[in-house]
Amino acid sequence: MIRNTFQLVPGVGPWREKDLWARGITTWEDFPAGGGGATISERIDALARSKIEEAREALGERDLGKLAALIPPREHWRLYREFEDEAAFFDIETEGGALFQPTVASIFDDDGLHLFIRGRNLDEFPEALAMRRIWISFNGSCFDLPTLKAHFRAFPASTVHLDLRFLCRRVGVSGRLKNIEDRWGFGRPLHLKGLDGWDAVLLWRFYERDSNFEALRFLAEYNLYDSFQLRTLMDKVYNRAVELLGFEHPQGSVFDRGDILYDLSKLLGRLGPPGGRPDLRARLRSERVEARG
Repeated sequence: MIRNTFQLVPGVGPWREKDLWARGITTWEDFPAGGGGATISERIDALARSKIEEAREALGERDLGKLAALIPPREHWRLYREFEDEAAFFDIETEGGALFQPTVASIFDDDGLHLFIRGRNLDEFPEALAMRRIWISFNGSCFDLPTLKAHFRAFPASTVHLDLRFLCRRVGVSGRLKNIEDRWGFGRPLHLKGLDGWDAVLLWRFYERDSNFEALRFLAEYNLYDSFQLRTLMDKVYNRAVELLGFEHPQGSVFDRGDILYDLSKLLGRLGPPGGRPDLRARLRSERVEARG
């Protein structure tokens, strides 16, 4: 999709870009070299050729920063397919209260699943996230990143950050992450159904107060799903966004979580001895009732 993007040219917005596509100028290579009359206007045509050459050079060098600077932030999603191997899908949980200190965080990238736990290896999270140039979250611009920046003395910046909460709205889908997953047909397994951020807070308290390793395993599984489900959602949102452009473009593949569930079970198995999850569900319900009362 990036090679079909003309909004890198000042003066070319969504309407003019679609007009170019309608006239058969669908890729950078299609833009006329000059000498045959104006395509947009003489001034914009000259600027377009210059910007297209900059973008072509940046893409050839895989200079994501330069490409992102050329393209309006609202269109950064178009970079995803070219650079998806450099994407980090991430999520955090916090302890609640006024400070929202992070407790568990996870990343899903081309190297697999990565789990970070306070008191063990949470301090390694910033460096691990910085290894990837595209960060993908759900509401991360409003919650996760401000929380992380407040917690760590120094926190890296992404080259490109795609917040799926807002990309989903753009393609006509709104609501909480779990609700969107259910509506689009890739909801969570039954034992994770109905859990939310407050349950994550309680699970951390159970673990910290009682050394309840099953609570930690449950919390980690919940958080890891938050990360790798974003890969499926990103793939679907990207395809939907291309479709809404009215542009004939091959649909990209959609990630299937079945490919990593074995790795998930191995990672959870290393966190501590198994316990009784049904008892945890009962404790969560009890704690929530007491909190309301």
